[in-house]
Amino acid sequence: MTTEDVKQNQLKTREARWKPMAWTIYKVDDQGKYETTLERYDDHLVATVPFADASQEKAEEVKQRVLRNESSPIEYFMYKRLLDPKALAQAMGVAVWRLKRHFKPKVFKKLDRNKLQEYAKIFKVQVDDLINFREDA
Repeated sequence: MTTEDVKQNQLKTREARWKPMAWTIYKVDDQGKYETTLERYDDHLVATVPFADASQEKAEEVKQRVLRNESSPIEYFMYKRLLDPKALAQAMGVAVWRLKRHFKPKVFKKLDRNKLQEYAKIFKVQVDDLINFREDA
């Protein structure tokens, strides 16, 4: 595929943050040439809603484990904020296995204040909400 195959105005695949987004879909036509279409983000919300519902259900399950001291608030807020372990690990700059260790209450209690502040920033909560587990934060 060359740059002539795609018009320059079709290369822009997203608008400013929090505005409707679109991405370019490349397809091969009957003559074997690439054609492009733009699909809006709104068209794919149907797939996002079930994921969000499932994530909130998982957050409720984890909340009960946190209250029984079987998991840490990090796992709860991860699901509450619609993240998965891979995305949260990337945001924190740690390996997934290390992140999952932070789900263990004993390991969570040993985390330093700086690490907790990083988590709190990602989850948009206060550090005290993590330490004292305020799920309504």
